[in-house]
Amino acid sequence: MDVIQSMNGTLWGFAAVLISLVLVQSFLFLRLALSFNRKHDLISKDEINGAVRTGAVAAVGPSINTIVVALSLIAMVGSATTFMRCGVIGAPMWELYMANIAASAAGVTLGGEGFTHAVFTFAIFCMVLGSAPYFINTFIMLKPLDNMVEKSKSSNRKISFMPYLSKSAMFGLLTYSIMDYISKPTSVIAIIAAGLGYFIWESASTKAKSPMMSSLSIGIAMIFGMVAGQVASMIMA
Repeated sequence: MDVIQSMNGTLWGFAAVLISLVLVQSFLFLRLALSFNRKHDLISKDEINGAVRTGAVAAVGPSINTIVVALSLIAMVGSATTFMRCGVIGAPMWELYMANIAASAAGVTLGGEGFTHAVFTFAIFCMVLGSAPYFINTFIMLKPLDNMVEKSKSSNRKISFMPYLSKSAMFGLLTYSIMDYISKPTSVIAIIAAGLGYFIWESASTKAKSPMMSSLSIGIAMIFGMVAGQVASMIMA
């Protein structure tokens, strides 16, 4: 831990520079995406607002999990490294996993005896290289998606996929998050309750013809699932 503390101050400087670049890139990407949409007229303003609301609500649950796991990561690699890595990727469990792999490869325990400055540096490099597939995936996927847009324009058909894309992504994230716990009865109950909550809320929003209500469906499903899972845990305990 002394090794981590001795490097923490220096790493905070690099972390500040890196996160500043991430914020600038996020702003530029958002501006480019909105400009691209205005040029090609892919989705309406209402659809954009709906996707933003859906994403904001659905991000609450995963963000709480991220904060909890980040506390463990801070204890292992320090606050500066945690801020630097989670500020870029936002996956503390993955970062902790990669840091442990690096420490194990060096023949020591993360933060334990034999954890030197060299091993700590090696762990940070392993965490950085572990996220390289995200970077590579950008180069692989962007061009085909651009070609799909051009083809849809040439066919003179307006394709509105944003509502389905945002909800599918959130369901995929939720499904991935619970796969490790699928064998637990409480998790099964939570999944069923979440699906039931989504169906009830989505049906109500359809009858009310309210896009605002529909954009909250994922969040309502998460609340149903968490409450049901907690109640089931208390009863079975």
